Amino acid sequence: MRSVRPRHTHRRRAGAAVLALGLVLSAAACSSESPSGEPTPVPTPTATDTGAEEPTGSMFTDNGTFTSSTSIDGIEYVLSIYPTARTPFTHQWYPGGDKLFTMSMTAYDTDRAERDPFASKRVVFLDRVSVSSVASDESGNTISVEPYRLDEQAARVTLDPEPLADPVYGMVITSPKGAFELRDQVIGTLDPKVRKVTLSFHATVWAQNSAGSAQVNRQSISTEVPIVIFPSTKDTTTVENPDAD
Repeated sequence: MRSVRPRHTHRRRAGAAVLALGLVLSAAACSSESPSGEPTPVPTPTATDTGAEEPTGSMFTDNGTFTSSTSIDGIEYVLSIYPTARTPFTHQWYPGGDKLFTMSMTAYDTDRAERDPFASKRVVFLDRVSVSSVASDESGNTISVEPYRLDEQAARVTLDPEPLADPVYGMVITSPKGAFELRDQVIGTLDPKVRKVTLSFHATVWAQNSAGSAQVNRQSISTEVPIVIFPSTKDTTTVENPDAD
């Protein structure tokens, strides 16, 4: 049985939004009076005034990360995509400028406890990773295809220069011994009319039938990641020297 579901992630901007809402309610309750005794309306601050950000319906944009899990035969495949430190403000991803993100993928043998010996878990190999993309306008019409594209053997491009790998099936991604990670991927300057980029992620994996078995099953993992692009004549907001204190 296969299921794909987004994981709930902590909304890093939730605290700011709640605080902003509290300030709005306080201001509305404490309206002043004019010299004539008539109440003077207190204008309600806008989202821009308070720094609150309207939800967009995109997990990546609203939460600052996209995480999904696919469960197949007791193995959970977890994919995460999040902005890198140079362009961390997802509500300030505009058509202009580079927009950088990182992706990772790990597999968990859910038939075993987290701290069970690794030899008791089924090994999962990540073979090939491909990502296609489409950029669309506010009406959903396609503006351009392939603003980002990837089609590589996972072991060739993962962050680890020496991943655990099989020459036939690919790199090991079973937790905690293996994980695929690809950093600083770039979505470059887009047409000014673009309001969404949709990444289509596909991975080919091989999983052991049982721990230590020479028999493996081929699986395909797919998911889509919508990313909102906001209108602006400015370039995407970047952080200079993000690792500096």
